[in-house]
Amino acid sequence: MTEQEQQNAQPEAGDQPAEADTGQAEETPQPATAEAAAPKGDADTKPTAKAAASKGDADAKPAAPEGKAKAAAPAKKPPAAPAGPPTAVVAAKRRPGQPVVSRRTILQIGFWSGLGAFIAGIAACGVDMIYPTSIAGFGGTVSAGDVSKFPPGSKTQIVEGRFWMVHLTQEQGGPGLLALWWKCPHLGCTVPWKDNFVWPDPTTGAPKKGWFRCPCHGSTYTDAGVLTFGPAPRSLDTMKMTIENGRIIVDTGDTTHGGPDNAERAIRI
Repeated sequence: MTEQEQQNAQPEAGDQPAEADTGQAEETPQPATAEAAAPKGDADTKPTAKAAASKGDADAKPAAPEGKAKAAAPAKKPPAAPAGPPTAVVAAKRRPGQPVVSRRTILQIGFWSGLGAFIAGIAACGVDMIYPTSIAGFGGTVSAGDVSKFPPGSKTQIVEGRFWMVHLTQEQGGPGLLALWWKCPHLGCTVPWKDNFVWPDPTTGAPKKGWFRCPCHGSTYTDAGVLTFGPAPRSLDTMKMTIENGRIIVDTGDTTHGGPDNAERAIRI
């Protein structure tokens, strides 16, 4: 072999390390891992247990920032409910100097008490009107006294019953007893009997002494209370009267409008 051929056959100095490295790489076997040993299909469908656990931890608990990890603060507990059943009412604690009853409460009590008393009064009046009790005096029965107390021709004022007890003679339209309400039908004035008052008698035209005459507007009435003059709309009203065992009982609550027939209403004795 010639010298030139020998030079071409020897490798260059710079190429020897590469060839050595290459040969070493080819000769050194790589260690087989469990992941590499597993079939490729299983590797694609079933991740390893370690990888799954790592992934679950990452999803459940995100990593805290590095260097700033702190312990979580304990949750604040809600205030405890007062002891007792659900419907129990816990009274608020009263402050020193605070009144036990407020002014508003006092006003409410006074208002409702007054309203209740007012309604009760109205109800009591209604019951009394519907079911009246025995009434004495004007508006009820009045005992005028014994018949012998009233001689013929007399006019006796019965203050308790507000009427005149008149004993009519035959000349006056009687005889008989008549109870005349002393209230004038015009404006309600009390009509007195005037013994000395003289006025013409409408039946005869002759002057007559003694009349019932109203002091307010001059209405004039006969012994039987029949109107003869004045602005009154009618004669004096009469009251129902009975005689029991010689005593005269007048029902002042039972009146009849006066008229020309007053004398005919007299009770004969």
